[in-house]
Amino acid sequence: MRKKPKAFVRQKRKAFALAESIIALLILAIALLAMALVPIMSSKLALQTVQKEQALVLAYERLDALEALKPQSADITSTDTVGMYTVSFDRSLARGNGIVQVSWGGITQPSTVTLQRDMSEESYLTAIQYKE
Repeated sequence: MRKKPKAFVRQKRKAFALAESIIALLILAIALLAMALVPIMSSKLALQTVQKEQALVLAYERLDALEALKPQSADITSTDTVGMYTVSFDRSLARGNGIVQVSWGGITQPSTVTLQRDMSEESYLTAIQYKE
């Protein structure tokens, strides 16, 4: 039985160490990439939250304005653009409610917020009481 020269055994071991190193670097790169995405995703989430909060403020303001209108202007339907937001509102005393829908482009996809409030023909009296 012949023994293999030591030089041949060393070359085989060096190649195995190179493969181990490449695999370790690949695993490290994947882990670092995942860690690098955390700040980006948290920034997107924070911006999306701010946009949704602004949309809710617009919707509540529009609902309050619809509620403060006197019954002479009974049914109202309109659409406004405020900055990057499209505000659609509808007040129908026959249905007894007011609906406001705010739409905007969003970060990753278009987003919409819809609010609805029950209203009566005397709902404007509440607004008058708050003014006093």
